[in-house]
Amino acid sequence: MTSDRYNQAPRIVCFGEILLRLAAPSTQLLFQEPVLEPTFCGAEANVAANLAGLGHRARMVSALPDNPVGEAAARAIAGFGVALAAPRVASSRLGTYYLQPGAMTRSPRVTYDRAGSAFAQIDPGSYDWPTLLAGAEWLFVGGITAALGDKALAALREAIAQAQTMGLKIAFDTNYRPALWQGREDQAAGILRDLSLEADLIFAGRRATAMMVGGSYDHADPDEGFHEAAQAMFAASARLQHMAATRRVVHSSDRQDLTGLVADRSGSSASATVALENIVDRVGTGDAFAAGVMHALLTRMSRDEAATFATACAEWAHSVRGDIMLATLADVEAIASGSRDVRR
Repeated sequence: MTSDRYNQAPRIVCFGEILLRLAAPSTQLLFQEPVLEPTFCGAEANVAANLAGLGHRARMVSALPDNPVGEAAARAIAGFGVALAAPRVASSRLGTYYLQPGAMTRSPRVTYDRAGSAFAQIDPGSYDWPTLLAGAEWLFVGGITAALGDKALAALREAIAQAQTMGLKIAFDTNYRPALWQGREDQAAGILRDLSLEADLIFAGRRATAMMVGGSYDHADPDEGFHEAAQAMFAASARLQHMAATRRVVHSSDRQDLTGLVADRSGSSASATVALENIVDRVGTGDAFAAGVMHALLTRMSRDEAATFATACAEWAHSVRGDIMLATLADVEAIASGSRDVRR
C-alpha cells in the first residue's frame, strides 16, 4: 500500500460494522481450552479488504469505539490497504462474534455479541456521504446493517439515496442472519426486499428471493431454479442488472462442493463445481465470492468469466483461517486456471 494509492478517491465504498472475531482453535469447542484467536473483520470490511488485495482502491465506512480496541480495529483494517473512515463513539464497544469451528459432521457455529456497539449507536447524521462517496463508482452494503437497529438502517438508507443521487452503482448483499433480526423477524423480508430493489447488483439465492418476493424456486435443476429466482428479482426491479449467489453441497465440515452463479437480464451462468477438501475455514468465503463478482464487473469480464473468477476467490478463501481471503489477483488467477503445482 502506498500513501498515494491510499489517498486517491476510492473506486468502491463499503459501509457496515467492523467486528472482533474470537475463534476457538481449529476443530475445538468454544472454551474447550482457555484460548480464543482474535481477528478483526465484518462482512463489508471483508469485501473491502478482499478488493484491495485484488488491486482496487476501497474505502470502508463504519464507526468504532473511542478506546484501544477501536484503535486496534482501525489499524487492522487499514493494514489491508483499505482507506478507513470511521468516526469514534465515546462510551461504546466493538461488536463481537464468537466462532466455534466445525469438525466432521459438526457444523461451525457463530454466536453474536453486538448489542450496543458503536456502529449501532452512532447518529446517522454523523456520516458526510457526499464527501465519503466522492469519486467512487460503487457502494457496497448489506442486509446485516439493516438488522442492527433503526439508526443503522437509517444510515444505510441515507448512504444508498446519496449514492444514487451521485450516480454510483449499488451492490447489496442480502446476508439474512435470523439471529440478528430477533424481535423484528416480521420486518426482515420487507426491509430486505426494499433495499434489494434499490440495487444494481444483489447477492441472493433461491431462498432469499422466495422470502423477499414470494414464489418457489425449488426446481429439480438447481441452476434453473436460480435462473428463475433471478428473473423474478429482475421483474420486481427495473434498476437491478445482476444477481449472484453460491450453491453449496455439504458432505461434512471439511468436505463440500461449491458452485458460483451469476445472472444478468440476458441469462445466467454457473461455474464448474469445485470439490473443496480439507476446508480450513468457511466463514467469510461468501464475502470473497462477493468481492470476486465486484472485481469481474469492474474489469468487464463476461458473465461466464465472472462466475468462474468469483468461485475461485471463494475457493481460495476456504484455505485461509480468518474472514479475509488474503489473496492477490495472481493468487486467484492461478487457482482459477486449475494450477496446483508449486509456484516458483
